[in-house]
Amino acid sequence: MSVLSDKNLRGYPMKPYDMVREGLIVFGVMLTIILVLAAVWGFPGKNYGPLTIKEVATKAPVAFLKRTVSYFSGTSRLQTYGPPYTHNDNHAQHIGPFCPNCWVGVIYPLNAKVDFVMQPLQQIAALDPNVATALNTYQNASAKQQTEWNNAYTSALNKAQVTHGRVVLPAGDYGPVPVLMNGMLTFARTGLLEAALTFNTNPNMAPYETNYTRPLLYLGGPIMNTVAGHFDEKGGEWGMSHIAGPYPGAWWLWPYTFLYQIPAIGNSPNGDLIAFLIFLVMLLIAVLAPVIPGLNRIPYVIPVYKIIWRDWYAKYPSGIPSNASRKRV
Repeated sequence: MSVLSDKNLRGYPMKPYDMVREGLIVFGVMLTIILVLAAVWGFPGKNYGPLTIKEVATKAPVAFLKRTVSYFSGTSRLQTYGPPYTHNDNHAQHIGPFCPNCWVGVIYPLNAKVDFVMQPLQQIAALDPNVATALNTYQNASAKQQTEWNNAYTSALNKAQVTHGRVVLPAGDYGPVPVLMNGMLTFARTGLLEAALTFNTNPNMAPYETNYTRPLLYLGGPIMNTVAGHFDEKGGEWGMSHIAGPYPGAWWLWPYTFLYQIPAIGNSPNGDLIAFLIFLVMLLIAVLAPVIPGLNRIPYVIPVYKIIWRDWYAKYPSGIPSNASRKRV
């Protein structure tokens, strides 16, 4: 230590600090907390692997067909979601004029009917003449006729029966739609639909494409909600803060997911934006606390530092000793 620094530090509290030991203590405390929380609130389906389109098509074919026909008929919420997928700014999440998604714009353009259904159907049609004929019939029909077929098929799915894996619909005029949807169902059950959605994102990168946005979006909404309900992991049970995997689950999301338990936020069409802004403000307050008037006085109001430096304050109750009595510690 130089003469200058020795003089400057003389009389100020100093004590040895073992960073390795302190780090191990923090790690041990956090590990204990994690194990306790995992034992109490662990995910019930800890051996449940990632949800796939193949699994949904195999185990819940009606749910798969409902989701697929919603894209096919253009009635899914994804088709009117707004940025970053579509140019429909009216449906983008906003608070008054504050609309971050509108500022960013469409950075991931998505036409759900074409990208999720028509492109795969064209690939299926190249291998299945029945699907090729049905697809040609559908495309040559008027828009009104297509809508009538789509609506009739969608309604019929509510009364559909599954027999030995085959979806049986009540009698009705559905045009070529059942053939097309059954083609999609068979394609999905082989596991090829998920691959097609992934590689169609950027054909030049196939088979090295790692962007799985489309398969994830395909399963969103009612299907994810059904799976979450099976494990009692819906929003009311803090479902977003759990993962379908080993302990301890995504406990670090609790501060964020807590906001969704507030009805005014969880039920709002702009809930994601509201929760994000609240969490952002909380984060900024925590970071800027040392310079925020009032908050920067908390250490003086709650003097935890006196507990940490209790040996010093036991010797010098008034704090820093006078120049007459200063000495190195």
